[in-house]
Amino acid sequence: MNKFTSLLLLSALATAPALPGVAAVNPAIIPADARWTIYADLNALRASKLGKELVTVAEQAQKDAKIGIDIAKVMATVGSVTAYGSNFSQDPKALDGTLVLQGSADLRKIAESLLLQATIASPDVAAEITDLPFPAYSLKAPPPKAPAAPANGTPANGAPAAAPKVPAAEPLGVIVAFPPENVVLVSKSRAQLLKAREAFRGSIPTIAKSSDAPLKELLKASGDACIVAASLVPTDIALPENQPQARILKMANSGAISLGERGANTFAHATLYASSDAMADKLMKILEGMTAMLSLAETSDAKLSEFINSVKVERDSRFVTLDLSYSSDRLLEMIKSLSQKSAAPEPRKPSGNPLVVGLLVAEWKAEASPAAAQPATAANTAPDAKPAPLATTTATRTLEKVTLKNGTRITLARNSHGDRRIRFERVEIVATEGGAPLLFRSELMRRGGPNESHQILSFPGVDGTYTLKVTYVNDPTGKASYAVSVLHPAAPKPEPSADAAPATPATEPKS
Repeated sequence: MNKFTSLLLLSALATAPALPGVAAVNPAIIPADARWTIYADLNALRASKLGKELVTVAEQAQKDAKIGIDIAKVMATVGSVTAYGSNFSQDPKALDGTLVLQGSADLRKIAESLLLQATIASPDVAAEITDLPFPAYSLKAPPPKAPAAPANGTPANGAPAAAPKVPAAEPLGVIVAFPPENVVLVSKSRAQLLKAREAFRGSIPTIAKSSDAPLKELLKASGDACIVAASLVPTDIALPENQPQARILKMANSGAISLGERGANTFAHATLYASSDAMADKLMKILEGMTAMLSLAETSDAKLSEFINSVKVERDSRFVTLDLSYSSDRLLEMIKSLSQKSAAPEPRKPSGNPLVVGLLVAEWKAEASPAAAQPATAANTAPDAKPAPLATTTATRTLEKVTLKNGTRITLARNSHGDRRIRFERVEIVATEGGAPLLFRSELMRRGGPNESHQILSFPGVDGTYTLKVTYVNDPTGKASYAVSVLHPAAPKPEPSADAAPATPATEPKS
């Protein structure tokens, strides 16, 4: 971790205290023109079962870190954090985001002391700012080092050494400010810091005071969540045309997601504000269809079925909401299980086949259509004529007695010989003994492999034997090849017993 990152981490985390009773995002400190905001009540998060597990993971990760920061102690100082901005510019210099950290006087003194020391020890990284009505310090990345000149000052050919080229761009940085109010502010510009202070004091219109603030209703719906993110859908940024998520976003004007814990359950709440009543109806049907499709997995894993069936979709005017609530204990079990299985991939020998990842289940060639074998006619043998591409058809391959485990990575690969129409459409997975199938469509699969020729999914059901029905686009020329392979997660290593005898090293047999 470099010096700039270390100082920024210390100044940000160490300045936020543990504030009791902070339970919801506070719209009274966010300017009314904010187009996005992110809020975290770290007191509530630390008290939750999921938060305690995250702290434990952070402590484990810190054991190998080079900087000896006590994660538990640092996290104990963090109370609430609010970030917001009024644009979605892709130019870093145009971003106007502001970070608001509420802190106690003692912790503010510690943070300011760290920054003041940095101005002395590292003046190229930290500097005191004197043109603001309150203490503030700038932090920026150190300038890049110039390349070293040759030892004798001249190159080998005797020509004068060229002056080293140093980038002229000014390194981007932030300003950490300590106004007299009980708050610490971080932003890129002085103007944004002054505006943030005025919002905190209630001297300018805020979301709480403004009736037409674009994020007002979304923040109301977040309730007592400990993590909240709300945003307008950016109209000045091009969204991908072929991604289903992008198509859904284009149907909405804004959206929010919140996460928290109520009693023994962890809940997630997502809200989309549709661009019209007609779009709200479409969004409702899309989300209902997605949850209905996922519920087909109910016979594969009772606990997973309980998790999926807890999803509820509702509509109120142009607001479409999705709610999910699940046992915190069971959720932690699922997270631990997945992390253990993905931590150490199962060792395997390279197959030499780019279509296979792990164990090969099946491999086959496309079936040529009868039209591919027809002789050329005079109409399509003209010098400048290009033969029209043959029409494609879909086909289904049934693979029986396939062993799958919870977390098994299923790879569908094809060699299409340049024909972009060739792809896998869907996979239907059903237990050998019968039951409702689990359906994965193409848009739900992750892309990977050479030229994104792999379509990848992770099996969420219980260990067992299954039948896979793979539907794909057949290559009418008969050139394409297809393969299905599986990569099982590595089993967690058993912990050695306390009274186990120490292993003795193997010795060479005596000749």
